[in-house]
Amino acid sequence: MNSLFKQLLILTIAIFLLAFIGCEKKTETPEGTQETTVESKSAPVEETPEEITEPEVEEPVVQIPDLKGQWTGKFDARNTVLNITEQTDSTFKGRITISYREVINQDVAGTISPSTMRITMRDLLHSRYKGRYSGKLSEDGKNYSGTFTMDVDKTQLSFNLNKK
Repeated sequence: MNSLFKQLLILTIAIFLLAFIGCEKKTETPEGTQETTVESKSAPVEETPEEITEPEVEEPVVQIPDLKGQWTGKFDARNTVLNITEQTDSTFKGRITISYREVINQDVAGTISPSTMRITMRDLLHSRYKGRYSGKLSEDGKNYSGTFTMDVDKTQLSFNLNKK
C-alpha cells in the first residue's frame, strides 16, 4: 500500500511538472527574417510668427458692485430697511431694521462674490432671532433677495430688498 502511494505521488508530481513546463511562454525569434526599414523624408513646414505665438486672452475684470446705501423692502412680509455703511472690496457691514410688533435692530456683516453675485450676511448681535442671510444680487445691482435662516431652530424666512 505504501509503495502504491509513493508511485501515485511521483506520478502526480510528474504531471504537474510537465504541465508547468508545457505552459511556459517561450518567445521565438525567426532566424530567417531580416529587418527592413523604410526611410521617408517629409517636407519642412515653415511656421510664421503668428502660428508660433498664441494670442493673449484678456480675462474680464470682475467689478465689485457698490452695496453702500439704503435698501428697503420686505422681510417676512414686514417693512425692512438695510443700511450698509461700510464696504471694503467684497466685505461689508451695516444695520438692518425689521418692523415687527417690536422693532428688531441688528448689526450685520457680509460678503459678496462678484463672479456669482451671491451675497451672504450674518447677524452680529446676540439675539434669539440671530441668523444668516443668503441671496442673490440682481445684475443691475439694485435688488437683493433670498432667504434668512435662524441659527436656533433653522426657521427660514424670505426677504426682498431694493436699493434706493
